[in-house]
Amino acid sequence: MIRADKYIASFDIGTTNVKGLLVSHGSKPILEKNKPLTTIQTDHHMEQDPSQWLEAVVTITKEWLSAGILAEDIALITFSGQMQDCIPIDLNGNPVRPAILYSDGRAAKQGNRIKQDLGISHIRDVTGNHMDGTLTFPKIVWLKEEEPDNYHQTSTVLIGSKDYVIYQLTGKLVTDPTTAATTGLMNLSQRQWETDWLNRYEIASSKLPAICPSDEVVGLVTEHAAQITGYIVGTPVLCGIGDAGAATLGAGITCLGEMYAYLGTTGWVATPTKEVSQASEGVFHLAHVDKELYIVIAPLMNAGNAHKWVMSVFGDSLRLNDDLAFEELDNLMKSCDRGKSELLFLPYLNGERCPVQNTDATGCYIGIRPTTTKEEMCCAVLEGVAMSMRQVMEFISTDVDNNRLTLIGGGSKSVIWNQIIADVFDMEVIVPQDSQYLPSMGAAALGFIHIGWEQSYFEFCQSSLSLQNSIRYVPNEKNTSHYKKKYKKYSMLYPALEPIFSID
Repeated sequence: MIRADKYIASFDIGTTNVKGLLVSHGSKPILEKNKPLTTIQTDHHMEQDPSQWLEAVVTITKEWLSAGILAEDIALITFSGQMQDCIPIDLNGNPVRPAILYSDGRAAKQGNRIKQDLGISHIRDVTGNHMDGTLTFPKIVWLKEEEPDNYHQTSTVLIGSKDYVIYQLTGKLVTDPTTAATTGLMNLSQRQWETDWLNRYEIASSKLPAICPSDEVVGLVTEHAAQITGYIVGTPVLCGIGDAGAATLGAGITCLGEMYAYLGTTGWVATPTKEVSQASEGVFHLAHVDKELYIVIAPLMNAGNAHKWVMSVFGDSLRLNDDLAFEELDNLMKSCDRGKSELLFLPYLNGERCPVQNTDATGCYIGIRPTTTKEEMCCAVLEGVAMSMRQVMEFISTDVDNNRLTLIGGGSKSVIWNQIIADVFDMEVIVPQDSQYLPSMGAAALGFIHIGWEQSYFEFCQSSLSLQNSIRYVPNEKNTSHYKKKYKKYSMLYPALEPIFSID
């Protein structure tokens, strides 16, 4: 077994930043690092340059080494990251075009055609999920039809941001079952690609990476990668796990009936389950790291991005990528009487996929009066996200048997937002210490199991996560009563506005 004084390097490659942690057995994570990313956004198109993912990992690694960490003491590298992407690379591993992100809705037409061709019930029986244009499968078809030159240059389509970095480190083309479940192409029970579907659309199965267990070593750091990163040649690299799987482990959710929410740029509410149920459209079933379980997850397109938007309008735009942004907005909202304000906000800034499926939907304020203040407008945005989260929570709440929600992700740095969520949900909210780094800790859990530091993920959560230092938010009775009435009005907003969103 690897000595306890060695390190696991764990990276979470998200949408707005790359987070890196060094973790050893029996001690807290050290040298937490965070590097921002840039997203290219036009209309329904959301893209990123994959090279910046690798650059961020290289920069973080070199900062660790400059701080005195010895490369030979890094025993293992593991990853989590955004899923549901379309990352076409050529034979030399170079990106053919920018990565098409999970939130990109350009392939809606292809998604609808696949749904008609294959049948809704058949798709659900095979993948456990519904089909829509945000999944990787329709995006590949879109690439083939709309950018044929790029498609013909494409040797492999990678699925997650971490998969691209793993390839650059090891030369191996792989993905994990959790990430693969977001493609619309994986047989969920068998954890294999549905090659018949690829053949139907004349897409070679060789264009997809191999599906490997998350805690499996899929390759070793190559000589070239060692030169650019500083890692030792031959350092083992795990397959890693998609961000939702890592967040589930990092939140300490190991038992049936437990539920958590993630507040990142986007967000979700999720819980483990043993069965694939007849879930509402927009709800996903993902492969859990435990082959006997699934993750039922209701994802929101809009969460932390709404905080960033309202901060850019009413706050100090120079602090948009700074932790102080959360403190600044909290201070601004302190004077808002949340138990009285009637202002509503529909947070669909980038369209939405759950609780509704409409890429044309937009954000809207309802109820502005001459007396409305900017403080109320800020509060309404965070309330709107909380109410959207409550809607998706109700899609999966039949699997939950306690009245408690664990909240993780960068958005949980806002004290007022945490309390708003507790009040809107009428549920105790638990925010673990350093919750924004818990997906990285979830990815690190894979390494703990692989090298024998822990025997089970339950043991990892009990001994290696700082969940005992969590902050608890109890619902405020006055605000909860007000939000119950406000939520009824909020639930009527989208049905009333949907005809407007449909007008060209």
